[in-house]
Order: sequence, then C-alpha cells, then structure tokens
Amino acid sequence: MPIADDGLCAGPCMNATRRAYEAYRQAIIEHADAMDAWVEAGEVGDPPEEPSLPDVEARQGEPRFCGRCKALIKVALLDLDNLASELQAGADGHRGNVPEGRVSGSRSSGSPSPTADLLDKLYGFLADVEDEWRDTWGYAPRTDRVHRGAHPRSRRIAWLSERLEGILGSEEHVKFGLEVLRWEVVLREQMREDSVGTKSPIRCPHCSERRVVRQKEGFWQCGACTMLLSDPVERQQRHDQGVELETKQEAYAS
Repeated sequence: MPIADDGLCAGPCMNATRRAYEAYRQAIIEHADAMDAWVEAGEVGDPPEEPSLPDVEARQGEPRFCGRCKALIKVALLDLDNLASELQAGADGHRGNVPEGRVSGSRSSGSPSPTADLLDKLYGFLADVEDEWRDTWGYAPRTDRVHRGAHPRSRRIAWLSERLEGILGSEEHVKFGLEVLRWEVVLREQMREDSVGTKSPIRCPHCSERRVVRQKEGFWQCGACTMLLSDPVERQQRHDQGVELETKQEAYAS
C-alpha cells in the first residue's frame, strides 16, 4: 500500500494496516501459484482457499495525515529541540558524556565529534525544509544562514511548528513528517545509554507538573509527586497530550 494511497493517512497509525495489506498481497501471489499447481495436477480435491481481506482500520488523511499523527509529529518536532540540547550539553561537557558509538540509522563518519555531526545533519534537514517552504510561499529568506547551534535550531523548529499544518498538508512534504518521527528515534537512541536527567516535555499524568525526568534505563519519574512512568507510558503520554493540544488549538481557531 503506497504512502497516502487513496487519501489514507501517511503516518504511523497506518503501519499495521500497511503490513496487513502487504501480507495479503503476498498471499494473493502465493494463492495464484497454488491454483496453477492445482490445475496442473488435474484439479484433484478442493481448490486452494483464497486469502481473506484483512480486517484492519484504515484512517483517512486530513489531507495527508490524520489528526492523531499530526499531533504526534508536532510533539516530536518540539521534542527534537529538547533532545538535541541534551545531546549538545553532553558533547560540550556540561553533563555526563554521551556515548560516541554508532547511531542507528546514521553512518559513522570517523569524526572526533559524532554528536556534533549528527546535530549538524539535523539542523541541515530543518533548514532545508524551512528554505523550501519560504521559497514556495514567498516568505523572506532566512537572515541567519551561516551560524548553526542551539539557538538557530530552536528558531528553525519554532518557525516550522507554526506552519506545520500547512507543511503536513503538502504532498511534496509528506516525507518531512515521517522524517521528524525518524529523527526523534535517532536522537533518543543516541541518548539511550546516558539519558539520566533527560527532561520529558509531558505533564505528569498524576499531578500535571512538567517535572518528569528520566531516572534510569526504561523509567521516568515526576520530580513533584514522584510518580514512576515506564518508557511506553511516557511515550503514550506524549502522543495523547499532543492530540489534546491539537484539539484545543482547533477549538480555539474555530
């Protein structure tokens, strides 16, 4: 099933559906081969049973991504700034050193500062999309085209997040949303072994304070009420709170 085929959501909510339809497509091919073999064998016995259509949910894009996935991408985009800042702080020696092993999804460059290389690639990705969108819609060019670092990166993310609805609705930028989600995974993987003290963007589901930090591998804790959250729970909270934020923004806009 191609990305955004027939108006379906291009986001991760459709991953299970895509896998199911790919398995169904393969089953159709195998059934055709089995039918050929059955005919060649003289059609003895019952013919091979046809595969059944998968019973899965198909969410529509609005127009490219559904509301849930748009909210998830927005949360991930804003979280890129937090994650990148944590990595940069570690690389600069302001907290525990970040491991310099190979990052999943990236190539080892042999650079003395793999973290700096990684963050430079992230900045280039964000800046390229901003430049394309500025050019498409006639915005003035960026004025800070030379310097890179935490502050320019924050400006790129803020600028893109303000226009995210339009960008995600553009057929030419479907991959941008998926790349944002991929970048979040890459940065979190880079921090995986040295992430104690990393601050989560969520509000604590128990006391609503924004003081949830990573305590040890696989767990987060609220600094206000001491509630513990596992990695899956923290990630689900980021998704759910992003959806809630998107709903509130849509209600305010209307």
